[in-house]
Amino acid sequence: MSDFLDAVLTPLDYVVSAPLLAWHKIFSAADPGWAWALAIVGTAVTIRILLLPLYVQQLRTRRELRKLEPQIKALEQTYGHDRELLAQEQMKLLKAVGFRPLISLIPLLLLGLVLVVLARMIDAVDKHAAPGESFRRGFLTDGDASSLSQAKVAGARVADSMVDHADSDAAVLAAVLIAVMCVTHVIAQRQEAAQLPAPVMPTGVVEQKRQVTLYVLLVAMAAVSLVLSIGVLIFWATSKLWTVGQQRLLRDEPGSG
Repeated sequence: MSDFLDAVLTPLDYVVSAPLLAWHKIFSAADPGWAWALAIVGTAVTIRILLLPLYVQQLRTRRELRKLEPQIKALEQTYGHDRELLAQEQMKLLKAVGFRPLISLIPLLLLGLVLVVLARMIDAVDKHAAPGESFRRGFLTDGDASSLSQAKVAGARVADSMVDHADSDAAVLAAVLIAVMCVTHVIAQRQEAAQLPAPVMPTGVVEQKRQVTLYVLLVAMAAVSLVLSIGVLIFWATSKLWTVGQQRLLRDEPGSG
């Protein structure tokens, strides 16, 4: 299984390390720790820009949903007494016009892969970063590994995690980043729900399930974050902030409805 994952993820090491090193070179004049932190921020922005066409496609799908409002309202009048049945009939209508909820998960899955790759990369750097030691991970070399492993931001190493350094500056910085991620996640979810046509917005039992799912995801995200390095949390928090800004920008785009 490990060999299979390596075969799948190793090519992505180049995808992640290329922008990481490019941004690090841009910020090389800054403090070494901040240079790497800003490089991670730049990498997150780069990845999100590359994924932007997929999000634009989602926006177009939402516009198509608005055209279904009359039919959805008719379903509401017919099945309004049974919210569960109404939700089922709505999904049948959406699928009939080609709407596939799973497609919207593609950007999330790709981002998840990038997070895994970055986490593996920073972990490898932390374990094999002795000066002069042979190292290769994507485009990262032993010199990069040594520099990244020693990089500090606000007193915390980029390679540190909260669970391994609970009484250090890493725990404080990790807590701040996790809080940013959770708050922006809630904002982004509310923005997404608000962009749907009124008849499609979750109601009744469906809304209750959505709320439960939202908070389950928040707890899961916070729990996973405890074992992630500061570098990965910087990437994740940047991506979450980008999501909020992107949804606001696309919502205000002319013709977005």
